[in-house]
Amino acid sequence: MRALFLISAFLMCSCSTNKPFYPKSEYPPDPWVKGYAQEDDCLGGEKLAAVKFDMPNYPRGAYRSGRQGWVIVRLDVTAAGLTENIDVDRSVPEGMFEGAAVKAVKEWRFRPPQDGPLQNCRVLLRFRAGTVTLGSGS
Repeated sequence: MRALFLISAFLMCSCSTNKPFYPKSEYPPDPWVKGYAQEDDCLGGEKLAAVKFDMPNYPRGAYRSGRQGWVIVRLDVTAAGLTENIDVDRSVPEGMFEGAAVKAVKEWRFRPPQDGPLQNCRVLLRFRAGTVTLGSGS
């Protein structure tokens, strides 16, 4: 009986492991983030010091299908360092990565900005080769 339990546990664990990521789509060229911004907007988080900054999870469907892309997220940071007014400026491909990006950004926390609240911060999130990274603000 114990052997049967161990074999069952082993089989269940082996079924739950992630398969390697195999790109089936080209990674679209990074956008010029400043092209989406106004002169006074905060870009790429240069003025922010992260306290809690977890990257989004790679969406399962995108991972399984080998899809890659990016999302430009626009957000405000309150005087207390909380994110609000989170919106997607642009994403490629549309409908694939926006939900994961917005969900993660809602949880981000920063040290209170020295100059007060920040508006229209734009951050590029790259969903590439099964991982998520920050892009440059330039």
